[in-house]
Amino acid sequence: MNKLSKRSLHEAADWLIRQQEKPLTNSEQEQLQQWLQSSKDNQCAWQRAQHFINKVDTLPKEVAYAVLNRPDDATRRLHIGKLALLLASGPLIWGSYEAVDSQQWSADYRTAKGQQKQVTLPDGTQVKLNTATAFDIAFDHQARLLSLREGEIQVNTATANAHLPTPFVVTTRDAVLSPLEANFTVRQYRDLTRLGVIEGLVKASPKLAQATPDHAIKAGYQVELSRQAFLSRKALESNTTSWLNKMLAVHNMPLNQFVQEVSRYHNGLLRVSPAIANMAISGAYPVQDLNMILNMLSHTYPIQINSHLGHYWVTIEAV
Repeated sequence: MNKLSKRSLHEAADWLIRQQEKPLTNSEQEQLQQWLQSSKDNQCAWQRAQHFINKVDTLPKEVAYAVLNRPDDATRRLHIGKLALLLASGPLIWGSYEAVDSQQWSADYRTAKGQQKQVTLPDGTQVKLNTATAFDIAFDHQARLLSLREGEIQVNTATANAHLPTPFVVTTRDAVLSPLEANFTVRQYRDLTRLGVIEGLVKASPKLAQATPDHAIKAGYQVELSRQAFLSRKALESNTTSWLNKMLAVHNMPLNQFVQEVSRYHNGLLRVSPAIANMAISGAYPVQDLNMILNMLSHTYPIQINSHLGHYWVTIEAV
């Protein structure tokens, strides 16, 4: 593969972002054509950019959000540089991009983005997996261990073999959870774990807490834990369990956070204008139907939806 100039790769990355951020104007289309005709390297870099976006379907998360939500500062230039490096790396790296971007591919149990399913573990425990979720199990004579890698699960041990002598334990990056014939949800965030107890009792402990006894979390409550400490404890909220009914139930959630939640279920990119990022959103929305979500938003709040590439690229702006 011929080595392309760094300048051509950076400019191709910038044009790729501009093209997908919004439709190019006639003037921009002419500028793009002039840029392409100005050098062979530019043409090859642009072909590689088109090949890249067709191959991976979506821009790397950290590049997309930084570039789209911070369009005018040095962060944009930094992440365009990262995208240029990806373009320089070539198809062998692109082919493994999605596997590297997620831990799901090698897990014992997993779901793709937008998929939900229920599985029965060897001991009879029922586990429901939410979108983009992955976990492993290790059952031996000492314990029945479920290790959540990423995503969100509901675990129902009430139907499992209660007479089994080995304890059932759920671990995340942050916490160790020991249910007692319980029905509960666990979500792995980037920096914390959220536990919501629907029925029964779950003992919870931060992984790195020093000499801290387990906390018994009763039905009707939820907690958030880091590796070192409990961060919050409160009554179980509807948005913690609404995904079990394929819904996203929110109350006064900032629009930017709401869009991040919706993005967990859909490929492509949703962008919110900074001017309305903190608009409070309430209601119940069907997570599997992006069109309905966008229609409900536009009919309820003073916003307009701009959709490109068949809902692949959506921007939400003030009216």
